[in-house]
Amino acid sequence: MKNRFSSEKADWSDTREKQYKQYCLDIAFQFGDKLDAIECTVFLTKNNERIEIATPYKSKTFWYETWLQLKNFYKI
Repeated sequence: MKNRFSSEKADWSDTREKQYKQYCLDIAFQFGDKLDAIECTVFLTKNNERIEIATPYKSKTFWYETWLQLKNFYKI
């Protein structure tokens, strides 16, 4: 029996992750802050202070999980 694999779904997931990364960068920029992804952790630089925002559990949803944490952090 053959395993089915949908390349369309994988492409869509990659596209959505890129969009979430851009959303995250845009949110931080709106507040005059900066995001840095170092290894598996995302840090927010705010007023020269580095704040750990997220350590996402899955690499496939890295920026989606970060986006959720940023929305919570900024209360948006």
